[in-house]
Amino acid sequence: MSSTFSGYYVARSGIQAARSNLQITGQNMTNVNTPGYTRQRVDTSTVGPCGSNMRYASSEIGIGWGVNCDGVSQLRDPYLDIQYRMKNAEAGNTGTVSDILNDLENIYDETKKDGITVQFQDFIKQLNSLASTTTSYNEDSVKGSARLLVSAFRNAAAQLSGIRDTQTKQFKDTAIPKVNGLLDTIANLNKEIKAADVSGSPALELMDKRNSAIDELSQYVNIEVSSQSVDVGSGRSVSELHIDLVSDGKKFNLVSDDSHNTFGTATAADGTINLTLTDSKGKDVTYDGTNILSNKDITEGSFAGYLTMLNENGEFDAAGGSERGIGYYQKVLDKLASYFADTMNAANSTTSDINKPLFTQSDGTTTTGITAANISLSEAWAKATDRYITATKQTSSSGPDDPNHNENILSMVKKLSDTKTFTTNDDNVGGTTLFNASIQSYISNISVSILALQKNDVDRKDTTFNSTLNEIDTKRSAVSSVDVNEEGINLIMYNQALTASSRFMTTMDQALDTIINNMGIVGR
Repeated sequence: MSSTFSGYYVARSGIQAARSNLQITGQNMTNVNTPGYTRQRVDTSTVGPCGSNMRYASSEIGIGWGVNCDGVSQLRDPYLDIQYRMKNAEAGNTGTVSDILNDLENIYDETKKDGITVQFQDFIKQLNSLASTTTSYNEDSVKGSARLLVSAFRNAAAQLSGIRDTQTKQFKDTAIPKVNGLLDTIANLNKEIKAADVSGSPALELMDKRNSAIDELSQYVNIEVSSQSVDVGSGRSVSELHIDLVSDGKKFNLVSDDSHNTFGTATAADGTINLTLTDSKGKDVTYDGTNILSNKDITEGSFAGYLTMLNENGEFDAAGGSERGIGYYQKVLDKLASYFADTMNAANSTTSDINKPLFTQSDGTTTTGITAANISLSEAWAKATDRYITATKQTSSSGPDDPNHNENILSMVKKLSDTKTFTTNDDNVGGTTLFNASIQSYISNISVSILALQKNDVDRKDTTFNSTLNEIDTKRSAVSSVDVNEEGINLIMYNQALTASSRFMTTMDQALDTIINNMGIVGR
């Protein structure tokens, strides 16, 4: 049976629920522009009629005792969070690679006045001019053009090396510390949230901070977020959050409740940068007790982009890798410088087999391999005041040094324009084929056929991933973000509920006043 005063309890619970909803609505509206804020709501449930252990059923009507406020929760869709973080990792990978390729394009830009392509064209022009000379003979123009070409090679090599150094520093000194800081932040937030849960107070604002940190973390590596319920005694349980780095069925723990592991790097003897993951004691983290993290386990995220561009050499790798990083573009430039120098030096050798190199390394030798970084004019040619370029190798009555016999100079020009198959081997015999091109069109082949296609492919993927990411984020916002119009409607609705519950209490007061003070007094 309902008590005489049960209506007061119903009215009071209605007033309390309405007031709580009004406060939460105000909280939502005041945080409409707060980054990372998730819309909150009051969780309510109906309070049923009290039961009693009676042998026989009662004929009384069972009336409930109002509404109960069970707590406050956030409006989030876990599935959308998972999808967002997966796509964020993919976009982080392509975004990093695209930025580095953009820097490489600036080096191989054929429109640059001081670029290698322009200097090659000028060098060939000066050789043709020298070959057409029939009166006076002067190599100064050719030599000057060669100096500019050498300078273009060395500038490009220095810029490539600079990009590698910059990206290595960015990876080691910015990206890794950033991720380690996020892991530390998430672990600390886990501790605070757990303490709040144990005490029975909601920590929704702390959860917002944690979700924002997890979203940011997902840009760097592919992660999986999970939670498990832990008994804390007295019939209470709290949730502990765990984050793992996932790769092809492997899971490397990053965060476990209030503890976290730490990323680092180790440089191998061949210059390869390896990513490491260690625990608080400096011990390597494994996924099965034996196997530690390797670069192959980093398949998505900005970390994957850095490792690819810093370590991968494409066709120059022993296994013939498919990923072309900075090393690939350094090696193809070195191959051009080496083959160009070897071709010109061989063409300038005399019939008596006297070596007259036009180009050497900066130390004056040609034995250990000319690269774009060390190519230089030979000291003999640089100091020559008379003819040094071999005009002809054909014997004639006027002698091989007759300035009218310039067949060999024309042969040099032809060699620069002849199409050749370039391979990964130093002598271009065997190995993996790179492309078919002439020395003159070599840079064009790299910038147009290789680098531009790689950049376009990466940009296309990056656009697709970011488009999908934005679409998922829009769906998340539809669920989790604050809509001022919707909250305005809630204000009116909950205010009306408060008014109605207050009116119900007034009505109950009037009814009880009639029952107590006015019933049974007729006829007195």
